[in-house]
Amino acid sequence: MEFDDKKRSKSGLVVCLRDMGNGKSRIFMDDVVADKDKNPITWKYDCFYTFTPEMGNAEIDDMNLTEEQFQNIGMAVVARLLALNGRVK
Repeated sequence: MEFDDKKRSKSGLVVCLRDMGNGKSRIFMDDVVADKDKNPITWKYDCFYTFTPEMGNAEIDDMNLTEEQFQNIGMAVVARLLALNGRVK
């Protein structure tokens, strides 16, 4: 796709990074639903999905997470998107 056609699934996942205030951060993931009436790419909060264990800010800032940490984050994202779209096997 060469441009954004503004078409989306009815549900999605929002991911945010939260500084916990103790030198560590967590990645939070929440389900969102598209507002098809107003704008198909405007999202509204639906429900909490998951969060990662606390990780050191320095490791996150330097993108120096372990291969396993990166893999776990990616697997959580893809697994939830599959579930939201009814494609879990």
